[in-house]
Amino acid sequence: MRFPVLSAVILGLAFPAGADTHWPSETDVVTPTAAGLSVTREDGTALAEIPFGTGFQDTMHRLIGIYGHEVDIFFPQECGAGPMVSARIPEAITLLFQDDRFGGWFLGRRDLLTTDTGLWHGAPVENLTTAGGASFFESGLGTEFESAGLFGLLSEDGERIEAVWTGLNCIFR
Repeated sequence: MRFPVLSAVILGLAFPAGADTHWPSETDVVTPTAAGLSVTREDGTALAEIPFGTGFQDTMHRLIGIYGHEVDIFFPQECGAGPMVSARIPEAITLLFQDDRFGGWFLGRRDLLTTDTGLWHGAPVENLTTAGGASFFESGLGTEFESAGLFGLLSEDGERIEAVWTGLNCIFR
């Protein structure tokens, strides 16, 4: 009599209720969007949205499950938007938080993620037309663009995308 009960307890611990629910995995795909971040499985199955306004801990908990614990945290002091926290995930993305809330992201040199509209560091400027067009303007940084709620900077020759960002930022013009 004890053996079946003990077996049931062991199996219950080995296969807890909800074991088929998703936990962030190294194979999940993070895609920056104009509204925050989208997380999918490798096959494109939607798993979660991380919209702007999500708390710091919730955002980082999900991303650390995907990218690991190597995160560089900075506290930019001189931003026009006010005090913020910058969380840089090497070779992926920089996230910006203000008042403990996810408020923006930045893709630049050495970042490997691609937006949902097909923009990334080094992408050809033609990708802006497939993303729905863009408006261009000159600033102290060079030629900037806006496309479908995303902003960015072109290379000096105007042929490549140097950076893409949206939401909260700490960019000096």
